[in-house]
Amino acid sequence: AYLPDTRPPLEALCAWLGCDLPLPRLADRLSIEASDLQALDPARPGRVVLSATIRNRAGMIQAWPMLELTLTNSRDQVAARKVFAPDEYMNDGSPARGFAANAEAAIRLRLDTGDIVAAGYRIYLFHP
Repeated sequence: AYLPDTRPPLEALCAWLGCDLPLPRLADRLSIEASDLQALDPARPGRVVLSATIRNRAGMIQAWPMLELTLTNSRDQVAARKVFAPDEYMNDGSPARGFAANAEAAIRLRLDTGDIVAAGYRIYLFHP
């Protein structure tokens, strides 16, 4: 992680040996800079879009985090919860390359919540 130029030869060696060389997972260096949950159509409140900007504050590339979305009711009680893997919220192939050092990423998820009408929401980033 601290010597990124050594990663390609280590990956080649690992491929030959059959091992795995995961990217660092520094959840404490991730932050949510902004987020918004909006109905796409007022006539269909179950169709929503989650927009968020996340930041990797680490000085090195790291693995993309999982994103947990919790929808809450008017009493701030959990109405629904879902965890999204990076390949579900990043649609441009970025997960394979990792989250660049000191970078931001925009997330836009279109969701159908069915009968659940959210009064509020929370998002959380983590590494399993």
